[in-house]
Amino acid sequence: MSGPQTSAPRGPGGGALAGGEVVAPRHHEPDASAPPTGLAEAAAPSASRTGPSAPAQPGTPSAGPPSCQPLAGRCILLPRLREPDALADELESAGARVVRAALTRTVPGDTAALAELARLAASGQADWLVLTSARTVWALTPHLRAAEAGPGRLPLRVAVVGPATARAWVEETGTAPDLVAAGSAAALAGHPELARGTGRLLLPASALADPALARALGESGWEVVRAAAYSTAAVGHDDLPPGLERAWRQEVEAAVLTAPSTTRALLDLLGPPRGARLIAIGATTARAATAMGLPVAATAGAPTPAGVREAVLRALGFPVATVDQGPQQGPQPA
Repeated sequence: MSGPQTSAPRGPGGGALAGGEVVAPRHHEPDASAPPTGLAEAAAPSASRTGPSAPAQPGTPSAGPPSCQPLAGRCILLPRLREPDALADELESAGARVVRAALTRTVPGDTAALAELARLAASGQADWLVLTSARTVWALTPHLRAAEAGPGRLPLRVAVVGPATARAWVEETGTAPDLVAAGSAAALAGHPELARGTGRLLLPASALADPALARALGESGWEVVRAAAYSTAAVGHDDLPPGLERAWRQEVEAAVLTAPSTTRALLDLLGPPRGARLIAIGATTARAATAMGLPVAATAGAPTPAGVREAVLRALGFPVATVDQGPQQGPQPA
């Protein structure tokens, strides 16, 4: 079964650097066999993508980049590792040099609670199973199989938040969820199918998840059964990729904050930004960053690649049209 952990380090031009987890853009030079010599060289895009223009100062658009690549020459930190990563692809398609590094690691959740939740699901003792992230899907499905009820044959309905969670469910179970909320937990809680209820609803999630979704569903009349599917913790300082701290101080012009826990890890491991603009993936992450004393330059109107790209452009001073994909006030991944 696939899982949230990154695969073993890969070779130059397409994977993690030896001894670290900074991933170079996947558009590499013809001589991809040459070993990387450091973060700056390994992460630099090919000239065919960005041209020879000099790096711009944070917050000031480069002089005359092609309209299809407004982020040409810009260094963006994306503090996560995921393959494939549609967000990294979106930023790279705009010309950005995306530095990816995992600042947190996944910690197993409450296995006993997950097993009991799976038993309730398999025995038909609930009306809905609500999943808010792909990580939750990966954590729960082994317990569903152990309950001797294939996940695709569950006698209840399945609701998920966002397309990434929906894809994970399809990949793990071979069946489509009954309901896919458009990008946010708030959209799910307000869906007509869930806005009013009197039955039992199963809600596995991160141990650090914002309780707003469970509270909203409970206030709508559901009996909400929760389980900690996983948690996250910061990696050790010694686990940071070589060159990442220097890049954070000298090269990164914008960083995408993907979750409250990632934001805390970034602050603890790398320190506050020195000129880099911070972009929150959603309102919950923005509130968490603000509470930590971090300045948020922009918040994505939708936690999608297009929404984050728009927010990055806005944070760096580009006039852009707002991406609006519905209400996004629900919790983001912890």
